[in-house]
Amino acid sequence: MQVLTGDIIDSTKLSNAERKAIAAILESLAQSSKGQYDFFIRGDSFQVMLETDGLTEALKIKYLLKLKTGFSVRISIGIGEVNILEERLSNSDGPAFWLSGQGLDAMKEEKTIISIHTSDDTKNAEWKLHAATLDYLEKTNTLNQMEVHYWLLLDYTQQEIAEEIGIRQSSVNRRIKNSGWNLIENIVSHFNHTL
Repeated sequence: MQVLTGDIIDSTKLSNAERKAIAAILESLAQSSKGQYDFFIRGDSFQVMLETDGLTEALKIKYLLKLKTGFSVRISIGIGEVNILEERLSNSDGPAFWLSGQGLDAMKEEKTIISIHTSDDTKNAEWKLHAATLDYLEKTNTLNQMEVHYWLLLDYTQQEIAEEIGIRQSSVNRRIKNSGWNLIENIVSHFNHTL
């Protein structure tokens, strides 16, 4: 299983209205997701459990929250077994939950915003490098580029994205080329085929 554990960066700055807006966004993502969501378990944290496509789900969450609220999120993905599965993820348990939670704790010290963990040290070393690449791209991409990435993750074509956000297809293409999307797409594909 794949377990995402995340929290809102600078959540102490959240107003009640912003907190409600984030909850509404997570609720809407939960409705369209193949995974199970549980959010605001303790303070500003949330968890998602899926069988596959955990990295795609993490990026969709990150992009949509940033676009709609301006807040960034840290997300740690743990890959492993789930030994106890309860109705609420916060009451569930197993290596996927441990790896994800421990990863999130480490991210706060390392100042990173995405990480991926398994029980295999060789895989962890490889995914630390890929996560660093995603981390760099998220920190350097503009909101306009993130908006296009979000729709690409939903499998929209360039023309469909252009119509959705009201710009020309050539502008969508330019945002894709200038944002390192090919790296993101390759890392997501590698994640889906190897983890």
